Order: sequence, then structure tokens, then C-alpha cells
Amino acid sequence: MCPGRMRPATTSGSPVAPSDPPARSPWASLSASRNLPVVTIDVRLATAGDLDAYFEQLALGFHSRPSPAELASHRQALDLDRTRIALDGSRIVGTLRSWSTEFTVPGPRVVQASALTQVTVAPTHRRQGILTRMISEDLADSAARGEAVGILIASEYPIYGRFGYGPAIQNAGYRIETTGIRPIAPIEGRIEIGDWESLRVDGPAVYERFRVSQPGSIERSARWWERITRQIPAEGVDAKKGFCVRYVSPDETVEGYAVCSGALDAPDMRHKGVLTVEELIAVTPRAYRALWTFCAEVDLLTGVVAANRAVDEPIGLLFDDARAVRQTHVFDFIWIRILDAVAALEGRAYAAHGRVVLAVDDPMGFAHGRYALESGPDGVRCAPSNEEPGLELSAAALGSIYAGDVSVSTLVRAGWIRVRDPDALPCADAMFHSPSRAWCSTWF
Repeated sequence: MCPGRMRPATTSGSPVAPSDPPARSPWASLSASRNLPVVTIDVRLATAGDLDAYFEQLALGFHSRPSPAELASHRQALDLDRTRIALDGSRIVGTLRSWSTEFTVPGPRVVQASALTQVTVAPTHRRQGILTRMISEDLADSAARGEAVGILIASEYPIYGRFGYGPAIQNAGYRIETTGIRPIAPIEGRIEIGDWESLRVDGPAVYERFRVSQPGSIERSARWWERITRQIPAEGVDAKKGFCVRYVSPDETVEGYAVCSGALDAPDMRHKGVLTVEELIAVTPRAYRALWTFCAEVDLLTGVVAANRAVDEPIGLLFDDARAVRQTHVFDFIWIRILDAVAALEGRAYAAHGRVVLAVDDPMGFAHGRYALESGPDGVRCAPSNEEPGLELSAAALGSIYAGDVSVSTLVRAGWIRVRDPDALPCADAMFHSPSRAWCSTWF
């Protein structure tokens, strides 16, 4: 049992607004200062006839134009019931789409999430409330569908906190200087060089085993696998380069795979080439060790680089010189927006038994209210409450702590969470902590 007084739950039929204003969103002043003009832009769901112009605006927003083949693939992925456009007359000046996915949370368990992507506003139409309208409508529809949380990858940091999203899961990169290093543990099983067709067969099954056990993971579509296996073109992926390998255990089970590409650099025959690890997924420790050891031992290359990795990977500890491995970057990656506080909070497991009352400030209304959250031997319960809160926080702060990577006490120190009951802080800290760090290996 974590510290804190265990008080009996007092609930009502609906969330009760806090008597005192809870801690405001860190983006509240930014949002209030914008003085948005009256919007005359039309926002609606896209139709098939809008798609050419939709992708033109998308190319403008992200400064990249897909090839015809990739464009055709993008078209197939769109759910027009979840694709929005903003129009100034007949011209599309804003885009947004979402889709539903299972999202793995601490436990591990899964909740239903709305994944948001392809968000753009034309540079000629900024600060006219277009993004606010598109996101507000999409979030309302997502909540009505029963999706407990929203998730996104933020292209710019200050934007999405205003809509209740909080930075929750980080992304890291690594570099290995491979000259002279040796693996510490013996390698079990074997590595096999595969082909793209075999990866298309083996990869999804391995990833599904990984996904349901790794907090932060999401589902992958058939189109995603077609891209990584070079069956359709993808921006930044050279279809003529790269190879894949798989790890086969002593009992002949495929427990992991890696997608790599090498680049030779040998001035005066002094090799300085680098292996880029596009993806490495392992469902057992022995597969993890074997795949990284293979990557570090590829001939004619003296370095390995890998992006889109977890922040706490023990890659250095696999070798006899951990200093040969360094983390090259860390940045915010997955942002979480709580849409249904009861469903979201009951949908994950907690690291300690305890009870805390949270007062959540959500100007958009989705998560606003006061909630009693209790984790005990009989499971997790969350219900609206009229008790005095132990902690006051914004919807964005609740999103940040939801996956377990950002601690409650960290946000207290940063001023995002206000403590009303001193016993509530250590209790909530212990409850929301996750021993398994969250990681999302899938860009969207």
C-alpha cells in the first residue's frame, strides 16, 4: 500500500467541478493571448473529390511531395469519416485526420486511442482558429466513438498543449563505435539473413507479440508493413538499399528481426562505414542481445546508428566497453490527451495500491471534473467524486503522467500539478510509476 490516508469514496452521477480553480494548463496563457478573429472558414469532412487538393496542402505543410506511387498508397489509408479539411472558398487551407488504434499502457493492458496525424494549416491562414476547429471536432468525434485517449507526434512543441495533450513518451537515438568491442554474454540461437517477403510474413507476428507487452506501442496496418518491406515507396527509404535479418531461437521460434542498411566509407582503404538500424524488434532478451551483437559485427563498418529507440536501452551493457555506446538524442515523441478520464484511468494498471482524488481542469470539457482513483488487490476503480482533491492538474498534465514515464513529482516541481493534500503526492507518485518504460517504435 502506498502512503496516504484511505478515505471512503463519495461519488455523484457526474464529475463535480472543483470549488477552487485547479492548476492551469501550462499553455493556458498562450492560448488566451491569441485574440483569435471570428472564423469564416468552412471546416468539414473530406470527400473523395477533395483528395488531390488535400495532398497538395499536405505537401505544402510538410515541405515534401510524395511520389505518385506513395500518393496512391496514402489515398488508400484515408478514412474519409475521420479526415477533415478547412476551406477558404474552394481552396483547402487546412488538413487533419485520425484513426483508431489499440494503445498499450502500463500493465500491460490496452486502451482504445485516437491517433492524430497530417495536421496542417496554410501559412497564409495561421492564427484564424482553423486548427482549433478541426481538432475540437475530431476530439469530440473520437470521444463519442468511445476512444479513451488521443495520441499524436507533435511537429512543434507549443501547439498541442493548448488542446489538452501532454508530452508523455520520449524517443532516443544511439551510436555504437564498434571497433574492438566484444559482446559479454554468449549468443544463443542464430541470426538468418532474410528477404523482404519473409519479413512481410514473420514481422507482423513478432511485432504483435512485442506490441501487447510494450507500453506505448500501437497497432500497425498492412500498409505500414508494405512500406518497411519496400513493396511501396516511402519517403527517406531507398528501395534499392537495405537488408533484413531475423533471430531464430534454439527451439526454432522467430523472436526478433532487424532492418538495416550499410554505407561504406573507405578513404585509403581505412574503413569508416556505418550501419543504420531502421528497426530492431525483439520479444526476448536473448533475441535482443543477438540482434545488437550482429549489428555491431557487420564487416567493413565501424559504427552503428539507430534512431527511434527507447530512452533506457541497455545497449552499452551488452559489450565489454559500454563507453563505445552513446545516446545521441532524446526528444518528446508521443503526446497523450485524456478523453474519458474514468475509462483511461481504469484502463491501466498501477505499481502500488493506494487511493487519490484528482481535480482535473479541462476547458474543452472531456476530462474535466474530480475523480477518485483507487488501486487495490481487487483491481482498479475510478469514479467521479465530490471529495476534496489531493492533487489539482490540467488535462495536459494528466496526459503526461498517464503512461508512467513522467512522474507526478516532476510535474509538481515544474508547476504543472498543485498539491492540496501532502499525503497525495507520494501516493500518486508510487501508483503512476511504471517499472517498464513506455516506448513507441512506430511513426505516424
